[in-house]
Amino acid sequence: MRTKVADIWVGADAHTIARAVHRREISARAVVEQHLAHIDDRNSSLNAIVTVATEQALREADALDGLIARGEQPGLLAGVPFTAKDLITTDGVRTTAGSRALAENVPGADAPAVAAMRAAGAILVGKTNTPEFGTSGLTDNELFGPTVNPLGTPEVARSPGGSSGGEAAAIVSGMSVVGLGTDFGGSVRWPAHCTGLASIRPTLGRVCPDGQYPGVVAGDHLLANPTTVHGMLQTIGPMARSLDDAALVLRVVSEPHVAWADPASVDVNSLDITWVPGEGTVPVSAEIVAAVAEMAGRLGARRYEGSALGEGNALFGQLRSTQSHTDITALATPGEFGASIRTMLATGHRADSVEVEELWALRTRLVHRLLAEMGDLLVLPVASIGAPPLELDRFDVEGRALTWQEALASCRAISVVGFPSVVVPVGETADGMPIGVQLVARPFCEHVALAAAARL
Repeated sequence: MRTKVADIWVGADAHTIARAVHRREISARAVVEQHLAHIDDRNSSLNAIVTVATEQALREADALDGLIARGEQPGLLAGVPFTAKDLITTDGVRTTAGSRALAENVPGADAPAVAAMRAAGAILVGKTNTPEFGTSGLTDNELFGPTVNPLGTPEVARSPGGSSGGEAAAIVSGMSVVGLGTDFGGSVRWPAHCTGLASIRPTLGRVCPDGQYPGVVAGDHLLANPTTVHGMLQTIGPMARSLDDAALVLRVVSEPHVAWADPASVDVNSLDITWVPGEGTVPVSAEIVAAVAEMAGRLGARRYEGSALGEGNALFGQLRSTQSHTDITALATPGEFGASIRTMLATGHRADSVEVEELWALRTRLVHRLLAEMGDLLVLPVASIGAPPLELDRFDVEGRALTWQEALASCRAISVVGFPSVVVPVGETADGMPIGVQLVARPFCEHVALAAAARL
């Protein structure tokens, strides 16, 4: 990262920027200009940001500076540059979902989470790369190509994970301060693990799910489809370089009717904390297990002895296989999609209503059982591996070749129950890549996970 005096706000945290802009120690325009210059400097080598919102960002920064000059309150994120994953709709800024079918799509309305960020004074500087419709754990698509992990080396280019890999790369490289990703089967947690960031998959229902592809088009709005697995399980979540910034963004984008509790109110020493070296069906590398075990020890965790967690990954896969993908096919003809989407559409399983209802009944029972088994907090790995080399899609772990889906089994097991999960970096692999840990709390108890994460 550059260190010239002109760039002093590149790499600063959201709290510092918002405080300085509010006090008029620096203008929002100057902060945004520095970040736009940094994007010009770094993005060509990373391919993290696929649409730069230069003109809109500068207009919004000038408007914010005018508001502050008039003595009005600017919001919790005053002047903070942010990015949003290209699955999330943004008013007046191209949103492609990584698909040639939407290459020129410019929404007429913000996703509610984006609108909340803007209302708090944050400035959107760009949209970040994602696999087409977020259907892969590795960030690549036929429209823009792959995103490169800034923490890789010239000798070994690395993936930032996915599907919020562009968001992770933008934040860790300093092009963005904080950002919004989406998480279906691990898509804010796995990229945070790969790049050393903090991220939060909120409880389902804490953040409005509207404005995410795939969804139901309703005029200028994109609505979550409550009859699909994506519509039920995918959520928008914050990503940041610091835990405090991630928590601040979550507070901003949380639904107004959902109570927010202060993590400082939690006595971590009094929590019943369990830990497990993986979800139980897929191996996890020994060095990741060791890092998670050390963190669990620092929290005084006991070993999780239940059985519900071990059923989550398989159930996630079963539910996912029932999707008919009508939200995608409604957008374009099959020839306009990339090869992976065309294959997915051609090979998709057509489940009957009885099968679908039985699977959701299993999910309901699984939620009930895990709540009875996990205590106040469950500590487990994010993934079986660290950030992989860019060109690989199979990974050897303890003598077993894993797909990226299998490598994310610990994430998928949590996604299916919809519990909140905070990820923070806690170590490094032997080849220098970050290791993150998941801290999973009970529904709407993000403050508990945040308090324990702060302890680590």
